[in-house]
Amino acid sequence: MNKKLFTGAIIFSMAFFANASAVISNLTECSAEKNNSIKVDGDLSDWDNANWIKVTKDNGVLDAGTRPLEGEKDLVFSFALAYNDEGLLVGVKVEDDKIVADSAKPGQDSAPAWDDDACEFFIDGNYNRVTNSRANNGEDLKFGGEFSIVANGAYTSDFSGYPHSFGKLWQGAAKQVKQHADTEQGIVQYEYLIKWEAMGQTASPEKIGFNISLQDDDDGGRRDSALYFTGNPKTPFIDESQFGTVIFK
Repeated sequence: MNKKLFTGAIIFSMAFFANASAVISNLTECSAEKNNSIKVDGDLSDWDNANWIKVTKDNGVLDAGTRPLEGEKDLVFSFALAYNDEGLLVGVKVEDDKIVADSAKPGQDSAPAWDDDACEFFIDGNYNRVTNSRANNGEDLKFGGEFSIVANGAYTSDFSGYPHSFGKLWQGAAKQVKQHADTEQGIVQYEYLIKWEAMGQTASPEKIGFNISLQDDDDGGRRDSALYFTGNPKTPFIDESQFGTVIFK
């Protein structure tokens, strides 16, 4: 399971979900509404009216090859979806006890995102729900694949049909946020715009398949855990048959 618009500002906040209009439980079918006001800069204050889906160790899916999470203090995340004329918009809020990014360099393309704290977004643009999106010489990746951003702003789309396309067919931002000084929790906010062309589309389709994961590195070196929204625990990053569904409204 592998992998310039980075906002490196660090700010302080006491309310992790303060701006969310709703936090709902894990559902595999999600809707995305049109929103032309969202700017992809890592600041999620323009997602005020979004519905946030919270993913924890209890309702998410752990990559079977990684260490179990100890609890919400270890890792928990929420995400919201929207779209504009260009493509799909994704906002992600991550709460983590340790934010580690030692394997990738800030701004690095083709970064080893899977070894650091990172957000990975997966797209099944033709919604054919194959069990291995990387089979058949990657033919299915013409309709998406994997788009990853590291907590320090590194990125990769090497495991999509559009490697080295950051700033062209997709873009993203990561912003690190520190909670109140008497807590150990850190927050990373991620934001994506993935254009329709990176899904093999010319405009917004009726629906696509998707998955989202947070890689968790607590001690440097290789990752420790990987928590997914949904999926097959053995191959959650390539088994599109168990991806969630985005319906565009």
